[in-house]
Amino acid sequence: MHDVRSSRRGREILDAARALAPAIHAAAPEIEKSGRLPDALVKDLKQANVFGMAIPRSMGGPEADPVTQLEIIEALAMADGSVGWVAMIGSDGGYYAAHLEREIAEQIYADHNAVTASVLVPRGRATRVDGGYRVTGQWPFGSASLHAEWFVGGCIVFGDEGPILDEAGQPLVRMTFFPAHDCQVLDTWQTTGLAGSGSHDWRVDDVFVPEAFSFSLFEPPRETAALYAFPWLIVANAPGVSLGIARAAIDTFCALATEKQIMPGGHRLRDEILVQSAVAQAEAELGSARSYLIDAIDALWSTLESGGEPTLAQRASYRLAGIHAFRTAKSAVGRMYEAGGGSALYSRSLLDRQWRDISTITQHAFANPKGYAEVGRAFMGLDPKSMLI
Repeated sequence: MHDVRSSRRGREILDAARALAPAIHAAAPEIEKSGRLPDALVKDLKQANVFGMAIPRSMGGPEADPVTQLEIIEALAMADGSVGWVAMIGSDGGYYAAHLEREIAEQIYADHNAVTASVLVPRGRATRVDGGYRVTGQWPFGSASLHAEWFVGGCIVFGDEGPILDEAGQPLVRMTFFPAHDCQVLDTWQTTGLAGSGSHDWRVDDVFVPEAFSFSLFEPPRETAALYAFPWLIVANAPGVSLGIARAAIDTFCALATEKQIMPGGHRLRDEILVQSAVAQAEAELGSARSYLIDAIDALWSTLESGGEPTLAQRASYRLAGIHAFRTAKSAVGRMYEAGGGSALYSRSLLDRQWRDISTITQHAFANPKGYAEVGRAFMGLDPKSMLI
């Protein structure tokens, strides 16, 4: 198999992300309490080029490869799940820039680290008018919305006689760009997990969007680089949040088990055989899921770099590995939370936050277990009936 490490780009961003861990740890209580990342930390993430990691090299960006992007998000999520999630969503701009005319892409991303809050689900109505669209809509789960310079929302396109259909007879969908001043962020993100991600609803009312400020992920990109050749590479780094939280939970628990005394007897928690088994099982789950994911990304990336078209088996394996990483990470965190006993119950406990964050993440559509059936159909030669494969 091709070694993805031979074509890695963005390693300096990974090093910078890892170096931010102490600052992120220090900010974690404020993130949890305020429901957002501190401005100083967002500035640090920008200086580390985290939000610009996917900007095309033809625009002067790093165009980091998908495995390195995964590792960047994983490193940030190890320090705090909300930070990892905001970085993951907020760094999608490079993929969008690849679909825009160069002049427009350079206007929107004159600052390569401009944060983009985007919801691809078509919750908006875009009515065709001369030169573009009039858009009204409200999009839920607007992660990074409290820090965004630009918003992107999926829309169903309407004409005079109703929704416009594509060649397959389905409603035509366009992604539409809005500057932050055209968007209203609604205070809807009251959750137990990922409290600092700011994943509020946001809306626009009758905003004009020029045609050049819209695109479709499923149309050929203007950029020809491999990173933009398969639309769902945009989510290759998403499981990194779960992997990072799971890694942190194992480390958190091992530290707790070293210190915690069990009464009667006064022995350490780490001396109990069930605890030892739980740690080993969590390590095996996390390590195998991470390796499987990297192998699946590697196979897809190798094909794309060679100019080939990914096979159905590669696309299905890529989808499966992503779901598996999300759900297995949750299992590993659950083992550590349960093994922590009463010490894990308090809001001051890192294990409590890690369990809440991973539980919230696995409610995401990309982690939905129904995806297993979609992949299974593909492996058996049936129509997967999934736009994600």
